[in-house]
Amino acid sequence: MRAHPVQPPTEVLLGALNDPRVRVRYGDAFKRAPELPQRFDAILADFPDPDRKATAKLYSAGFYRRLLGRLAPEGVFVTQASSLFFTPQTLACIRATLEAAVGGAVYPYRVNVPSLGPWGFVMAAQGASLSPGEPAPLPVATEFLTPELTASLFQMPADLPLATDGVRINQLAHPKLVQYYHNPRWGLY
Repeated sequence: MRAHPVQPPTEVLLGALNDPRVRVRYGDAFKRAPELPQRFDAILADFPDPDRKATAKLYSAGFYRRLLGRLAPEGVFVTQASSLFFTPQTLACIRATLEAAVGGAVYPYRVNVPSLGPWGFVMAAQGASLSPGEPAPLPVATEFLTPELTASLFQMPADLPLATDGVRINQLAHPKLVQYYHNPRWGLY
């Protein structure tokens, strides 16, 4: 058996991390993120799955309010929302929590990850005017991503329970997201 050679991240990303505007910060996001002095055009949160109270706090309404306070006026926030097959109510809870925290536009979307299946994400914007379900020109040249494909990511399957009616928001004192995450479907994995 032959292993595929692993390229350093800087080669895979074509030097994107060498851009002087890029700053990678390590640490406890719950403590550090709201303390950052600057505002950001985009915050991309790839937090661990909310499978316990310690990680569910990263998806709480209070933390979202603090984190979204670091966005520039037209800034956009995106967070992962777990497996759409195994934990469909997780996305609904994250969506409802962001809607309660942001008071602005919130858009769920999905991406098919080869090793994980359909994966959910939620985008939120406080002041940005977004129409993510409509094809729009992309600001950079891409090989595979097209405006039509980007718009299709926001088209959810009819059998996915996206409605937030009856879904409790996730709060520090009441981490409901942990309950939604622990769906019996995980036994099929």
